Amino acid sequence: MSNSTTTLEVVSNSTVAEQTYQCSRHKQSVLPARKWNHACRTLVSLLQRYWFLLGLAVVIGLAWAFPQVGKTHGDIEAQYTIKWGAVIIIFLLSGLGLEVRIMFQTILRWRLHLVVQIINFLLLPFLAYGIVRFFVLVGADIDELVYQGWMIALSTSTTVSSNAVMTRNANGNESAALFNAALGNVLGIFISPALMTIFGDDKKLFPPGSARGTPDYTSVLKNLGLTVLVPLVVGQVIRSVFPKQVKYLASKFRFSIINSIALLCMVWSVFCDGVASDAFHQLTAVDIVAIIGVDIFLYLFGCATCLFVARLPWPHRWIQEPEWVKQWRFSRKDAIAIMYCGATKTVSMGIPLINVLYADSSYGIVGVLSLPLLMYHISQLFIGNFQVHPLKRWVEQEADEVQEEQHGLTNNPQSTSLPTHTTRRRPNTEATA
Repeated sequence: MSNSTTTLEVVSNSTVAEQTYQCSRHKQSVLPARKWNHACRTLVSLLQRYWFLLGLAVVIGLAWAFPQVGKTHGDIEAQYTIKWGAVIIIFLLSGLGLEVRIMFQTILRWRLHLVVQIINFLLLPFLAYGIVRFFVLVGADIDELVYQGWMIALSTSTTVSSNAVMTRNANGNESAALFNAALGNVLGIFISPALMTIFGDDKKLFPPGSARGTPDYTSVLKNLGLTVLVPLVVGQVIRSVFPKQVKYLASKFRFSIINSIALLCMVWSVFCDGVASDAFHQLTAVDIVAIIGVDIFLYLFGCATCLFVARLPWPHRWIQEPEWVKQWRFSRKDAIAIMYCGATKTVSMGIPLINVLYADSSYGIVGVLSLPLLMYHISQLFIGNFQVHPLKRWVEQEADEVQEEQHGLTNNPQSTSLPTHTTRRRPNTEATA
């Protein structure tokens, strides 16, 4: 019996040891698999969140490698297929995605439109002028064409596409962004050349002999109407006639993703123009660093100014808040639209303006003058896309605070009105009884 017991114990111990070994091997094989799955999920999450930035890097690389494909009058005739087609798609889908009633309500909000246009057409251009004058005063080693390019870039209006796309992605007031995009570009037809005339009188920035010209207002109005206003109105009409079908198609085909892809196509085409004109090789490293640094500073300063003006802080504890401060303080959704519309600059109007003003100059000079605007556009796309998710959380926090406040009011017994009792004089007979 003792031998059999010992044998059973040995067999059982060996079985347990084998099971333990198999279990440890299973854990060792499962652990790397779990780490790999976690890494894959993290990578997929990052790609879903920042796929637009990755696409931006891809289109810039393609433009650098094959500029002849997407340039103006290139292989695909990008001046029609991209610079018309992409903008038409963006504003048609924007019109399909907006309620007609909300769009009409947005038109009447003159305070919001006034803040956007003042920052875009007055604050940023004259701030850029001050920076350029400072560089001239200290004798910075920067090409004078870069100075002129900065003034042209900051004199243009807000962009017609990216601000609406990023405002929508950040859960901001998309209708306000769309309206200010259209309004800003209509005003820019007249204001941008006027600003260029004012800055052109400075002989240090624009020495005698600089090429000048008169923009073709009819052509610009025609292009703006056909690419922006008409698609937006058509989209609104279709949505008002077929609201259920449009909502189904918007969720089925992901209109926001299509908008972003169209925007990437526009950036690709614009960058192809810059590379094809050999603009990057005509400037020194100091010029390139100065362009990027000043463009990023101007965009961030514009964003900070827009948010400050839109939200107007006030020391509530010490001084009573005036009524006008409350009237000029906007919601967080409105603040996002103000920020994106007030701080961004358009390439679609800036490049034609440069082509008109410097029509008699060489293609290389036009490329150098376009570079500050191109880099500003690239900077606002990169930084603006990083701003989307923090701004979206910022809007969600405001919505949560409003819900908590309303929930607290309904649950607070002191906030509910006390029952009122009406005392009526009883008849004498009832009183006697």
